[in-house]
Amino acid sequence: MPEAASTPSLWRRFLLGPLLSGVFILMWTSGFIVGPIGVSLAPPLALTFWRFVMAATVMVLVSLVTRAPWPRTRAAWLQLVTTGVLMQAAMFSGAYIGLSLGVSAGLAALINGSAPVIIAVAGTFVLREKLSLVQWLGTALGFAGIAIAVSGELDGAHIGVGAAFALLGTAGFAAGTLIQRKVGAKTDLRTGAAVQLSAAALVTAPVAFFHGGLAMPVTPATMATLSWLAIGNSVLALGLMFFLLRHRKAADTTRMMLVVPPLTAVVAWPLLGQVPDAFIWTGLVVSAVGIAIAARRPKPVVELPRPAAAQPALATENP
Repeated sequence: MPEAASTPSLWRRFLLGPLLSGVFILMWTSGFIVGPIGVSLAPPLALTFWRFVMAATVMVLVSLVTRAPWPRTRAAWLQLVTTGVLMQAAMFSGAYIGLSLGVSAGLAALINGSAPVIIAVAGTFVLREKLSLVQWLGTALGFAGIAIAVSGELDGAHIGVGAAFALLGTAGFAAGTLIQRKVGAKTDLRTGAAVQLSAAALVTAPVAFFHGGLAMPVTPATMATLSWLAIGNSVLALGLMFFLLRHRKAADTTRMMLVVPPLTAVVAWPLLGQVPDAFIWTGLVVSAVGIAIAARRPKPVVELPRPAAAQPALATENP
């Protein structure tokens, strides 16, 4: 009987541990592999816009069919719109522009993976969180790793500009995360994603229209790429990430994300022909160590109660 009773608990641990973590890592990594293919087939901002349109349509339909609760307050709507613009529109627009300018998949994944470092630094100002000396060292290592990786790809000014766009996109994602943590409004994952993706599409539309246009070639390759980025990444992977964040410690999810950049670099080698050089590998290692250190939360110091009552007792024994 005890063994039978523990089976659901073991299954839940496996589900929230290795199984979903592995699925998320593979799906999130695939975005950095399919993304370069997408920007080679269509303008980067047009690809971003239609990705949001398709993903938002799916999430609105899911929300309506499942009768998911929509936000009821103006503050909740404002938070979702703001975070949608930052965590979706800014992040993916920056990433796709960077990829279109020659940033490799591995470098793009590394820059995106630096979000915890940016969040840790910005959190000291926005959330009044304190970083230990060790965490500041980790932050410095994280940015140093990115600098090393970028330096190996600076064979043209356009790649440096592309890396800057990718970093700006990651900064937008970090800003949206900080707003979510500061405001902390509880919303349904389905309707929350629908609002965020819709806001991202509306903001991206005029920018894409004046920078490359909204038209995309309607070919099987383009549609397959767009469908995977919209449904596989924007709907399933991001939804899975938010699910894991709600059911696991944030530090666990951060450590899990450390696997994405090196895995992307390895997979991009045979699939995209992007051979990672020594700068990329060195930057990956240095940045991974730095991000792991910076994302650590120091253990709370527990002060033992002082034996205040012992002093009077000694005094009474020796008048």
